[in-house]
Amino acid sequence: MVAIIDIGSNTIRLCVYEVSAGGDIRQTFKLKHVVGLAGHIDKKNCLTQDGINETCASLLRFRDALDGMDISETHIFATASLRNILNTESVVQTVKRETGYDVTVISGEEEAICDFMGATNRTPITDGLLVDIGGGSTELVVCKDGKLEQAYSLTIGSLSMFSRHVARVLPSKAQAEKIHLEAAEKLAAFKSKKVRAICGVGGTMRALYKLNNSVFGQPPENRTVSVGNAKKLLNLIATDTHMMVNKILNLCPERIHTITPGFIILNAIIKKYGCETIIVSESGVREGYLIRNVLRREMGELGTPVTLAVRSRSGAGYVREYNQ
Repeated sequence: MVAIIDIGSNTIRLCVYEVSAGGDIRQTFKLKHVVGLAGHIDKKNCLTQDGINETCASLLRFRDALDGMDISETHIFATASLRNILNTESVVQTVKRETGYDVTVISGEEEAICDFMGATNRTPITDGLLVDIGGGSTELVVCKDGKLEQAYSLTIGSLSMFSRHVARVLPSKAQAEKIHLEAAEKLAAFKSKKVRAICGVGGTMRALYKLNNSVFGQPPENRTVSVGNAKKLLNLIATDTHMMVNKILNLCPERIHTITPGFIILNAIIKKYGCETIIVSESGVREGYLIRNVLRREMGELGTPVTLAVRSRSGAGYVREYNQ
């Protein structure tokens, strides 16, 4: 069995996978700690000592959890949580000294590729837009003919937007507008191709489908959300706050402060790309990291793609062009 630890800007997660002789993967164990590292960044853009201590404490608890398991390999990677700070090297060295773990800090491009490989392991894509709204960054992948065509990484995330713009738990109308404007500005740097469908991965998207199913009476297993419902959910948080706060606290309490910034970023993406529907994948960056960096599979070996389509079941950044 292989253990993958993902040090994210909002949550540090441990997942254990069983890999068959044929290369199939199955998650057998998971554990998470909501640490909120993006909220532990000081004015010099460095991770604070408290943030470093929280990271090390989480990794030591994960190590204790793994002691009783038959683990062949443990791999740890960090995303925007450590790549967007100035003291990355010092933090990685401290983590190694305190826990014995080596941490690989992946680029935004690598994160986007892992998102793609993880998502398409369960939800293959022919044409569409893959979206991962994380705590400290947002990854976008444009897919055409079943291949990764463009990968974007934007330095906006649900927790970083909360930390920069929100004074209390939920943003005011003016604060929400600031988040939307910043998201729109970052998105404006990239070419816009209209896409009908989004494949969503990550915590914001999981919260989206759970709230959609609860508010609009869909079965719990439904993972398809119309763009209209996504917009309605954001509006309901502002207009029927008591009801929505209760829903959020019941379904995803750790996201009570980050869900609105995440949904605002999502709506800016929807507006730019003209999307109509969202399908939330069961897999994402951790599975992609396992496939790409541990199992060493190439993107061309992901299998036969199927069309991502509607299925009814009731600042800164960069762009990399791919020619495969």
